[in-house]
Amino acid sequence: MNESNTPHGADVVVVGSGHNGLVAAAYLAQAGLDVLVVEASPTAGGMTATNPFPGAPEYTMNEASIQASLFRTTTINEDLGLSRRFGLRQTVIDPAHFQLAADGSSLGLWRDPRKTADELSYFSKRDAAALLDLYEVIDAAVAIGLPLMQTSVTRPELPAIFKAMKAVAKNRRQLVNIGRWMASSQMEAIEESFEHDMIRAPLLTSLPFMPFDADMSGWSLIYLGVLSKYGVAMFHGGTGSFPRALIASIESNGGRIITSAPVEEIVMTGERATGVRLVNGQEIVARRGVLTACSPRTTLTRLLPRGVLEHKKQNAADHIPTRKRGIADAKINVALSGRIDMSKHEKWRGDGIDLRLACNCYHTYEQAAAAARSCVRGQVPDAIPGLAQVTNAFDPSMSPEGKDLWWFWTGLTPSYPEEGWDVARKEITDSIIKDAESYYKGVESMQVAVHPLVLPDIEERFWAIDGSVYHVDPTITRFGPNKPVAGFAGYKTPVPGLYLTGSGTHPVAGISGMPGQNAARTMIKEFALEDKGGRLGALKARLAGEKRRDANPYTSGQNDPFPAELRG
Repeated sequence: MNESNTPHGADVVVVGSGHNGLVAAAYLAQAGLDVLVVEASPTAGGMTATNPFPGAPEYTMNEASIQASLFRTTTINEDLGLSRRFGLRQTVIDPAHFQLAADGSSLGLWRDPRKTADELSYFSKRDAAALLDLYEVIDAAVAIGLPLMQTSVTRPELPAIFKAMKAVAKNRRQLVNIGRWMASSQMEAIEESFEHDMIRAPLLTSLPFMPFDADMSGWSLIYLGVLSKYGVAMFHGGTGSFPRALIASIESNGGRIITSAPVEEIVMTGERATGVRLVNGQEIVARRGVLTACSPRTTLTRLLPRGVLEHKKQNAADHIPTRKRGIADAKINVALSGRIDMSKHEKWRGDGIDLRLACNCYHTYEQAAAAARSCVRGQVPDAIPGLAQVTNAFDPSMSPEGKDLWWFWTGLTPSYPEEGWDVARKEITDSIIKDAESYYKGVESMQVAVHPLVLPDIEERFWAIDGSVYHVDPTITRFGPNKPVAGFAGYKTPVPGLYLTGSGTHPVAGISGMPGQNAARTMIKEFALEDKGGRLGALKARLAGEKRRDANPYTSGQNDPFPAELRG
């Protein structure tokens, strides 16, 4: 559905069709609510979108995200029947990652830690033993923390609390070790456990969330526990298969999605959010609530009219950090005229694994550390470490036969390049491709088209403030009840009728769907309380609803959100 036939109202209007917005919409529609998703871009899916390659339309590229790990920790697939009813297919990639060395050697990061340790023992027997010890600590942390990630951070559900407490009791001998590990910096945690670059390097390169030397940045290594317990998967048909399945679920329950419909402002009736106004001036009434899946800072500083929030809350929202780490993300897709050659590393391994399939690192530990320092100074690093993958190695349908499609992500580009983005974009792109040629032979010489996305490009393409793929800087002070900011955690905002979801809400970014799932559950509970007359909010909702019905005929009739007994 496009903007030309936009509905005039719905029970819930969801702003943004990133996967978290779509997950929430699917749960809300499944619960019987009339749901409308409005998306600013021509294509739904946000950073999980899969689209034709600009300049090479016979290739299909995953514009941003590529691997799904945390999604597999959730019940979303089963709850919504995405695989069972709507064709979503995913396959675990194992090993999900390799560290490639210049001499042709490599280390596979397998789902089974023992297999990784076996490979690591070739380089360091001490590190192999230390890896298994670290996994015991991280696995315990996952068991304790994951249940609390899958519920509201401000009003956690009792089953989640009990599950976390049970894990605490079971892993009580690891609690001190968990505390030490979580309190340490990422570099401290890595250097304490490991001596060899083959394991040190990927644990730094692939996890640049916080400054590497920041206290409590060691938590980023928890990814190893997710990799081990749940595995890392890719979606057949590109990451865009995920939003397509979600849209099918939404539509099967009567929900609707419109694209090319940027929201200009959240409409207020008294103190309550009652709809949205599109940039073309059209207003859409939200009879029960507005849920935004874009950056919380976008919602609270650009879409919500000034003056709705009291001064302290508005000031806090204005200072939600989105560009304060010194490092920023960049993504590059390269369409190629032939097949990349990785025979040097594949021959060294001799196990027949196609190294194009996994997401691989190939820079050293020191190069990753040096890159972070350069970024903070505003300089494009001499070497830009990151993760590389050949997309069609997993799904050949995404490129012409015999022609590869190369994808690269890095979190190590400067937030404020001293030379400006036009110069920095070219430097970043050229540097990444030049370094890759030694490992992915042909990526430099067989180029058909190159599509780089640096900070301003990510901001423009995905409507992500400051080009932040996390929506809120993933520093330790912005997790839990402080994500995105104190007073706005838990998905429900201080503004009646306005809710938040997306990567900038609890618990994390990445392809998980947990923020969307948690937000939908929160909204369904709130609506049930309103319908039963619980809390003072029900009275306010009733009064606001009556004002809206008097002002707008589209909110009357069978879609009346408030039962007669609530209207008195």
